[in-house]
Amino acid sequence: MKREIFVDVTEDEVRIAVVEDGHLVELFIERAGEKSVVGNIYEGRVVNVLRGIRSAFLDLGLERNAFLPLADLPPGEREIRKGDRLLVQVVKEAIADKGAKATARISLPGRYLVFMPNVAHIGISRKIVDDAERKRLGEIIREISPPGGGFIVRTEASGRHRKDLIRECKYLLNLWHMIKKKKEAIGNEYLVHRAFGPIFYVVRELFTEEVESLIINSRLEYRQVGNYVRMTDPILLRKVHLHKKKSPLFGAYNLESQISKIKDQKIILPCGGSIIIEQGEALTAVDVNTGKFAGGQSPEETAFLTNCQAAEEIMRQVRLRNIGGLVIIDFIEMKQKKHRDEVMNILRQWSLRDKAKIDLLPITRLGLVEMSRQRRRESIVDTLCNPCPYCKGSGLVFSEETMFIKIKKEILRAATQIEDKYLNVFMNPRIAPLFDEKRVERISRITNKRIKIRPDYKLHLEEFEITP
Repeated sequence: MKREIFVDVTEDEVRIAVVEDGHLVELFIERAGEKSVVGNIYEGRVVNVLRGIRSAFLDLGLERNAFLPLADLPPGEREIRKGDRLLVQVVKEAIADKGAKATARISLPGRYLVFMPNVAHIGISRKIVDDAERKRLGEIIREISPPGGGFIVRTEASGRHRKDLIRECKYLLNLWHMIKKKKEAIGNEYLVHRAFGPIFYVVRELFTEEVESLIINSRLEYRQVGNYVRMTDPILLRKVHLHKKKSPLFGAYNLESQISKIKDQKIILPCGGSIIIEQGEALTAVDVNTGKFAGGQSPEETAFLTNCQAAEEIMRQVRLRNIGGLVIIDFIEMKQKKHRDEVMNILRQWSLRDKAKIDLLPITRLGLVEMSRQRRRESIVDTLCNPCPYCKGSGLVFSEETMFIKIKKEILRAATQIEDKYLNVFMNPRIAPLFDEKRVERISRITNKRIKIRPDYKLHLEEFEITP
């Protein structure tokens, strides 16, 4: 699999695209004035404590108060009260009308380690399965852990030299020291530490040996990324490239056309089948259809082949669109258990490529799969799009025939209230042809009014106006 990362920096926004075999699989966007708060550390003021739901709400100087589960407080701070000030870190963006989620368990992530200043615990990634390597890493971390603090050893640390881990440990400890100094100096301000932007997040989390190249179109960011990679993993420096051409970076690699399709509900599969994605507030529903595909030797095989392609595309789209929460997938019904098991295996394999935590329940005989995916920020569709002002996000408008009946009823009602013998009826030009000569004449006889139909392009399909 060929994996590439493209970083497009402009005055208005930063966009980062992760591409696998030419397919866009992840997109990060940060716009000027809309910077993410995830990872930021604040000294917040407790606004309310609700013991019934074991939660507190904090003023962090953001648009809405942040939500803090009391279980995320250190044991000595469980008895917080209104007005107390707490050092917290945002772990989830505000979504819709919900405020951000915060925790008092601060963590500072690096490439190989995560430093936890307030938790005296050493953990090692479960993905490191070699016992000897786990023992080696544990011994190194126990030597360098400060009193009262702890580390989580990340998967990337496996096989790394002792000096690499010590270097990152010193960096994280120094960063925490600076955060504590700033906390003492901020006075009445809230923000103590701003997390590094999306570029460094992607470089830290996704830029590994598996990535063939990382291409950046900004000299400043190119130098900063180079300095960071030189410190953390110098061997990757050869994969960092500066885009020097005048042509736009994303356009040169056919990414703009793929981004424009993110809002599409219907995605056509290579076999001719399709998937339809319906995103709601509480859950996302995905429907799989065979469409024009009839290539199998039997209905069962046709369903199986379509479902296999659909499973790959669904996991790619969920990751690309950053769909969080509950996802219900309605695959085409398959009678054979081995086919259902294979489709589930494809879902599981593709879920391993996703950094977000995913839980999958077994497929039912009718082809239904329940999946939950960790939600930490808004979906990319919400970032790129607004609800349609025409249909107000419903995706539907009244039909022309429905509007004809509605307007006719309103004319009959208005005729009893307007004394003038003439009525001008303004409406969208798509509705006007339904008011043909015979229909208008019939309405005129009923109302005893002379009616003039006036098409108006400025009017919404569902708007009309009746005047003397």
